[in-house]
Amino acid sequence: MEQQYYNEQKKFLIVTDCVIFGFQQDELNVLLVKRDLEPAKGTWSLPTAFVEENESLDNTAKRALAAQTGLEDIYMEQVKCFGDVDRDPYARVLSVVYYALVNVKDYDETLSQRNNAEWMPVNSLPELLFDQKEMIDTAITRMRYRTMAKPIGLKMLPPLFTMTQLRKLVEAINGKPRDKRNFRKVVDEAFYIEKTDLIDKTTSKRGAALYRFNPKLYEQYRKNKL
Repeated sequence: MEQQYYNEQKKFLIVTDCVIFGFQQDELNVLLVKRDLEPAKGTWSLPTAFVEENESLDNTAKRALAAQTGLEDIYMEQVKCFGDVDRDPYARVLSVVYYALVNVKDYDETLSQRNNAEWMPVNSLPELLFDQKEMIDTAITRMRYRTMAKPIGLKMLPPLFTMTQLRKLVEAINGKPRDKRNFRKVVDEAFYIEKTDLIDKTTSKRGAALYRFNPKLYEQYRKNKL
């Protein structure tokens, strides 16, 4: 009887849409692909994958991320399910949205041509497929909230970074500038961002001190905050 009840229910398609964030040229970017199939062929889209019969949602998102970036073990978080009845004109499709954080320099550039993919600033996005602009906006809001509690944004920076790079990243995530002196004071108080003896001389002859994230100090900081 129970099996018959399930068999009588309508079947829907389920996909994962992945909002892959990266940071370059002082801007928050998202990885988009140009669709090569209908509907909306030629439209820019988030990387999407249909959930297979014996596959979890998380594994579907991981598969899509690996196919688009060449990377595994990426920071990833589920955001929301988008399920408006008419969101896809071809079928009843439920989309579970994830966002991921990537260091753009780790991204496999050979995949750009293969997947027809491109990094684009979130502040100047082209027309997107269906409700994907809303997906990106929702993912940004969620990421901003998370970065207030955890230093996950650092996953978009290289292991060694300057204070300016860190400040520009925080400004890009939050969409507003930060006072340089106050920002440095906040970083100093969060002692898990530690200064190294290394100098970055790519931007000036004098160079700038390089910093790094210390996970052990962060655990100590987190425990002290509890």
